[in-house]
Formats: sequence, C-alpha cells, structure tokens
Amino acid sequence: MDDPAMQRLQLRLGLERLMLLVRAQAWRDGDLATLHPAQQALLAALATEGASLRIGELAERLGVSVASISDSIRTVEAKGLIERAVDPDDARARRLSLTSAGVDAISAIRREDNGLAQLLNVLTDADAASLLRIVQLLIEQAHAQGLVRGTRTCLGCAYFLPYANADTDPERPHVCAYVSVPFAEAELRVDCAEQLAQDDAIALAENVLRFRDRRRG
Repeated sequence: MDDPAMQRLQLRLGLERLMLLVRAQAWRDGDLATLHPAQQALLAALATEGASLRIGELAERLGVSVASISDSIRTVEAKGLIERAVDPDDARARRLSLTSAGVDAISAIRREDNGLAQLLNVLTDADAASLLRIVQLLIEQAHAQGLVRGTRTCLGCAYFLPYANADTDPERPHVCAYVSVPFAEAELRVDCAEQLAQDDAIALAENVLRFRDRRRG
C-alpha cells in the first residue's frame, strides 16, 4: 500500500545519506582534502560568475551573510586560491577573483569523476532532466522558507514562463522571455547569470504551481 509519509521519510533519509557521502569524499579527495565544502562553494561561485565579485556580492550568490563567509575567504586567500584587488568603482571596496591555482582547484572539484558528478553518471539523460526539474522545486522551496537567498534558478526568475510553449512544442515546453526562446526541461538552469529575481510573490507562487503541476498555457 502506498504511504506518502513513509515515501517522504525515505527520500529525506536517502538525500541526507548522499550529502554525507559527497562531503566525505570531498574531504578525502587529494589536494581538495584541505578545502571545506563551504570553501569549495566559494571558489565555484567565483568561477561560475566568470569575473571578480565584491564580498557582499559573493555572499549573495551563496545565499549567506558576509560574516558567515569571512573565515572561508581568509582561508582560501591564505592558500593562494583567490586574490583581492581594489574596486575601480570604489577605492574603499575590494573585489575577489580566482588565481591560477584557484582555477586549477575548481577544475579538480568539477571533474567528471569527482564526488556528486560520479554519482550522477548512473542517471539516464531522461532521469537527469527529471532530477533537474525536482531540484528547481526544492531550491525554490528552500528560498521561500528563508533557508537560502540569492538563488538564480529558472523557477525563481521573472523571465521564466513555465509550459508556455507546451502546446506548440512538448519537447521544449518552457519559454525564457529574456531571449524569447523556448527550451527543454533538460536545459533548466540552477544558476543563471541573466536571472532576474521574481519579486512579485503572487506571480512567483503561480509559476511554482504551474511548474509543479505541469500546467500548460
């Protein structure tokens, strides 16, 4: 007999176990063993942005406070993985960017046989697309509950029109109004540089429901 409560319990236990496994591997993984997962996330955020960031901007990308990443910044800076430079727009501010050693470190973190990437290799393309869709919902729920901030998902974007193109092309059901282009579920983004946060709570809630329930139109 189906038991939704038991199903969710098993999902929670499974996800918690996977998180522990990935973190444990990150600690064991060669030169990365000295990098805490939070420090790896900091490097990944700088690499994803592709440019230097102020500390406040970096904290926003990670969805944390400036105070909470201060220690991580000092640690990776001491390891020579990031560097500070005077902000050309404000001499009082500093911008952070990856050094060549930092670029090498993030390449090692992202290599296909590392950590979570290795686990994801078992998925078919269809399964990966389905999981990407679920991750969108989970991140947006975490954002709604105040657990994270500064996320840049498709689902939280004002340009995202879920299932607006489903009747015309079921293979590319969504539309990005920023570029006026339809796209497939496999092309959903968790971190998009062009994302414009949807500030209209009612519109966001409607989009989340439309996306979750696969409503067309």
